[in-house]
Amino acid sequence: MNADEYRRAMDDDKGFQSKRKALVFVSLLLLALVLSGAQIKEANTFLFKIEFANHAGLKYLLVAAVIVCTLRYYSYSEKYNNHLFSLWVGRFLGDYNVYHLDPEGPVTSGLAGRGADVYAGGDYDVDYPVYKKTGIFKRAIGFETSGSDEYGKEVYYTRYFDLNVYTERWSKRDFLKLLWVEFKCRAEAWLRYRETLDLASPYLLAVSSLLAFVLCFALPPSVEEKPIKFAEVRTEVARS
Repeated sequence: MNADEYRRAMDDDKGFQSKRKALVFVSLLLLALVLSGAQIKEANTFLFKIEFANHAGLKYLLVAAVIVCTLRYYSYSEKYNNHLFSLWVGRFLGDYNVYHLDPEGPVTSGLAGRGADVYAGGDYDVDYPVYKKTGIFKRAIGFETSGSDEYGKEVYYTRYFDLNVYTERWSKRDFLKLLWVEFKCRAEAWLRYRETLDLASPYLLAVSSLLAFVLCFALPPSVEEKPIKFAEVRTEVARS
């Protein structure tokens, strides 16, 4: 599935779109109530009118709605999350400076290819590398290969090479360059390709609304304001 097919799949998925719209709506409503101080006093339905007496309780109800809608949206968007990672990794590994085959070797080359240093004519499928994040500032590159199980049957699996292990062809400086190229590729995915924002913007709205609620209502005020008594002010002015 290429990028265009991926976008069409998201646009045509009615279940995904309905959960996305619900999460965006309740998140924006909670943000509006928290940041503007607006209060919903009543709601009109087809049968009767509902008046809200406990306005503070309505905000907690919206917080619960945001959390529930986020979980529902996550369950519907999980398949798109996994494929979105494959899209930007494909563009990342398609960069000649990141990965290519050295015709003089022939071995894997580029910033990521030198970390594996795999012979192109060996047992690994070097035409389809796999890039993997194994931790914070930890990366690995893998290639499909084959082997035998305990019954002697041929099996296929992906062997990963740790890019945090340095050799003569692969230094820590090369690894830092790789991280910088990865960062630029991730930033480009946010700014240039709409599918990233289409998928992530509801999460950003939900997190922003919950943080705004916590900062405005859950945390106690740092300074306790005391009412000003005008009688005391007039007394102080008369004494001066």
